[in-house]
Amino acid sequence: MKKLLILACLALMMLGTASCKFLFKKPVVEKIHDVKILAINPDKTELEVAISVKNPNCYKLVVNTMEINLLNREREKIGTARLLKKVEIPKKKSNALNFQISLDTRPAVRMLNHSEQKLFMYLGGEGVGRVMGVNKRFEFEEPYELDFKSKLQDVMAGFDAKGQDIFVLKRSYVEKVGLAETSLKVDFIIMNPYGLKFTLQGFPAAIRIGGKEVGKGNLLEPLAFDETVYSREGSMVFKVSNWKSIVGAVKGALQGEISYEVGGDVDISGYGMRFTRPFDYDGTISVNLSEILLN
Repeated sequence: MKKLLILACLALMMLGTASCKFLFKKPVVEKIHDVKILAINPDKTELEVAISVKNPNCYKLVVNTMEINLLNREREKIGTARLLKKVEIPKKKSNALNFQISLDTRPAVRMLNHSEQKLFMYLGGEGVGRVMGVNKRFEFEEPYELDFKSKLQDVMAGFDAKGQDIFVLKRSYVEKVGLAETSLKVDFIIMNPYGLKFTLQGFPAAIRIGGKEVGKGNLLEPLAFDETVYSREGSMVFKVSNWKSIVGAVKGALQGEISYEVGGDVDISGYGMRFTRPFDYDGTISVNLSEILLN
């Protein structure tokens, strides 16, 4: 009788275990948090994020691997994510899984440009978890909306006039010589390698020749960008007084060019914000000394 009771208990335990395995419930993605930008370039954006995942089962789950495809609303792939290390999730509990995400930069930014700075995507993929000594594969697809506004602000604030990937100086020249003042014009190219949506509102700046401030200038007109604009040409115009005296006092004028320096604040608006940022650059102005002295 005692043996029968033991056998019955073992059978119940095996049945319970088999039932628990049979009733395996796939983990549930709850939320994304702690987003950190590791690197961003025109092709790829690398992020590290923590994704909260719940284990709905009555036993602990060790997630060994998890591969995720990031899809847009049309289910087009815009990036991938991989689990950095295996994680144990207690029964009926949640835990944070750390992922490294690789996004195709321009498609992701294009989605942001047409939203409230929130990146809507589907997280779809599969993982392998170990439960009670048995590997279990599971698939999932969850819609998610990632608030990216603060991250975009970090990128926008990284504008640097010295960086050739953003600001390229084309030429500097005398546009008009007058009795009271002379107009100097600087042509340049602003690059938009990430496909960001913003407007370059102004470049209020001072121009220095021979270490002395000789005039002030600004952007000729605002420049607007979005994901369809990879680059745009722009110009700054400076008003300089006493041009003849300046030219006569600068040694380089005899060789047909004058070195100058520009410094000021760039004025940018985009993604619900507007900010200014210091910038400077230098170049040379082509001059015709005989024409200037004869005028």
